[in-house]
Amino acid sequence: MTEHRVRGTRRVWVPALVLGLFAAILIGRLVQLQVLQHDDYSAQAKAELEGSTTLFARRGAILDRNGAVLAVSVDTWDIYVSARAWQDASVALPSSEELATLLATPAVNLREQVLRQEYGDVLVARDVAYEAGRTIVDAGISGVVALPNSQRVYPEGDVGASILGITGLDNDGLAGIEAALDDLLGGTPGRSIYERDTSGDPIPFGQFIAEEPVPGMDVVLTIDRYLQRMAEKALKDAIEEHDAKGGTIIVMDPATAEILAMATWPAMEYSTLDISDPAQLELLRNRAVTDLYEPGSVMKVITASAAIDAGLVTPNTTYVDTGIAKIYDTEIRNWQDSVYGEQTMTGVLQHSINTGAIFMAELLGEDRFLQYLDAFGFDVPSGIELTGEAVGILRRPDDPAWSPVDLATQSFGQSISVTPIQMTTAVAAAINGGELLRPHLVREYVHPDGTTLRQEKIVRGRAVSEGTSALIRQMMAAVIDPGWYHPGKPDHYSAGGKSGTANVAIPNGAYAEKHVASFIGFAPVDDPEVLVLVKLDENADFETGTVAAGPVFAELVDESLAYLNVVPDAASFAREP
Repeated sequence: MTEHRVRGTRRVWVPALVLGLFAAILIGRLVQLQVLQHDDYSAQAKAELEGSTTLFARRGAILDRNGAVLAVSVDTWDIYVSARAWQDASVALPSSEELATLLATPAVNLREQVLRQEYGDVLVARDVAYEAGRTIVDAGISGVVALPNSQRVYPEGDVGASILGITGLDNDGLAGIEAALDDLLGGTPGRSIYERDTSGDPIPFGQFIAEEPVPGMDVVLTIDRYLQRMAEKALKDAIEEHDAKGGTIIVMDPATAEILAMATWPAMEYSTLDISDPAQLELLRNRAVTDLYEPGSVMKVITASAAIDAGLVTPNTTYVDTGIAKIYDTEIRNWQDSVYGEQTMTGVLQHSINTGAIFMAELLGEDRFLQYLDAFGFDVPSGIELTGEAVGILRRPDDPAWSPVDLATQSFGQSISVTPIQMTTAVAAAINGGELLRPHLVREYVHPDGTTLRQEKIVRGRAVSEGTSALIRQMMAAVIDPGWYHPGKPDHYSAGGKSGTANVAIPNGAYAEKHVASFIGFAPVDDPEVLVLVKLDENADFETGTVAAGPVFAELVDESLAYLNVVPDAASFAREP
């Protein structure tokens, strides 16, 4: 009786225990799915029914100093297709045919591109013109999503391309101002979310903006598009005339260090640029700030400025040139072994006498000479708003290879390497009253709300006194004085200038049988409006800076000052002897 009762009880509680365990497991699994892993599965479900993409911010425009648009973004569309939606051939075939017609591309190519993957959204067309994209949106093609984007265009064509630079497919700056000011121009991207049905198709009116993009700033440059076009044409004509390998022209306002024009060659051209070609990548750099060269006799302006400012000479101080300066066992000669006899310091600049520059440098001595070179900004970046600026090379007494010969050669522009922007900035300090300024390409920033931030001139230091600067202007004016023939003499404006002709240094410390011909000058003399550097690299005709670059300076001064409505202050003098 008792045994029978136990067996009956067991038949009851064993199944109950099994059912209880099963229920506990089921409840535990439900808790796991609905509580512990709720967020994970919710996210998976959401991912199945929602798509998202980055919304690029409106990239700020780049304008010239007068408000002319140099770079601007126009509205376009990026076209995506849901790979899942097109897995169904009955959807893919008609949809691809309709989309292919609107994109003017083969339907089979679209299908192959989309069906390479099973899930996700496939980008099939980028930067579709706005009206064409609107047509695709209105067509409501199954599985197709059109998202707003923008494309960078340059209304002035290739004008200023080496300054402006380019953007990549993601609208990020890759070179030039586009890269240097990318954070300001680019703004902050947003995010768009759109709902899809179970087949992967976007639900009409199911798109919303999760994060609004913040537009970028507009940037107003100091560049004048007309002066830029003048400079680029003048440079190309000079390179062709003298069969030069390349060159640079910089037009600066010496009082503010604003860059009015900056032309380089070889340079990037939007019409022919192919950044997938490694050989063209070097075109992305701006040679006015990245390339070093020995300035040659242009450096005599700096040497004279230092010696006068130190009170060691005046423009009328004389010395006797014998054609040779002997530094221990080294003899340094004038250009073409010329001998000038008794000369003033002004005459040193007029005739470009190497021994005269050495005379002034030796009066200064190593330490004081280098102190002035530092004051003129050599051996440090200029601070211009472009990436990749080279620092320059200046040999100093603590360099193991230094010798007193370096003091002599640096005085007339050898054993020292500079960039074109560095040399221009230094000469600006010599003639603008003595202030070393930071050269700049940006005039003002414009916030999306319309407020502006004007870039004022930045004084980096004082190179020489105002009195010294006034004397240097007169000495440089004497170089191209109207009373005698000089190829760098403008027809209608008083001007001062100095030429430079230097051999091209090679890595082993020697010099190649190639040279750089340059000329730097300003006009008008009493109140300079423009400072112009003309530099021709490796001109095959081996003409000097005076002959090759001087006339380019003269013509550019006449054209640019006339354009700027500067009243002529000199009679019309012929530039032919």
